[in-house]
Amino acid sequence: MQLVAFDFDGTLSEGEMIVELATKVGYRSLISEITERSMRGEITFDESLYLRTDLLKGISKDDADKVYRNTYLRPGMGELLENLKEKNIKIAIITGGFSEGVERALENSNVSVDWIVANDLLVDKGCLTGKVRGEFIHKSKRDALEKICTMAKIPIGEVVAIGDGGNDIPMLEIAGLAIGFKPKEIVKEYCDVIVENVEELREILTEKNVL
Repeated sequence: MQLVAFDFDGTLSEGEMIVELATKVGYRSLISEITERSMRGEITFDESLYLRTDLLKGISKDDADKVYRNTYLRPGMGELLENLKEKNIKIAIITGGFSEGVERALENSNVSVDWIVANDLLVDKGCLTGKVRGEFIHKSKRDALEKICTMAKIPIGEVVAIGDGGNDIPMLEIAGLAIGFKPKEIVKEYCDVIVENVEELREILTEKNVL
């Protein structure tokens, strides 16, 4: 294997950035409900993204930055990423989450990756507008993964994809090895392997000679 492609929220990170942002405006439970509907495949990801980000309108950039600063990788994930890099494995993070939070989480663990494909929340006059731009508004994680593979000249069969939610299915379907990390029920049938924690993930990657 030459490339490992990770989802972020719920996979590399325990939490959901958008849920933490929603806490700032009192919509935590509502946004969590919309997120779960999307992860279960009941509504499309782009539908859920528009519904959720619209609820974030008016949050100050300072408050959003506080959420990003407190975004972390799961315990053990930073070391796992470092071990992959030591093996010369390329790493991509492909997420419908937000680039600022992903970048901050990597900084907090003092690690880096080769590609981050994410969305960005738009800001005007110091506040979130409720609008979003990025790779996953009308495209899927399959599109993003294929683009990376083409650019890096890596066969799709040499890719490990790791995710947990409905919007991860397109990349899990085409990867050489599809790993579900505590996946939602709808995702399980698309996984070659299912793991429940970082240690199990490490064991599988070692067994498959990725680590």
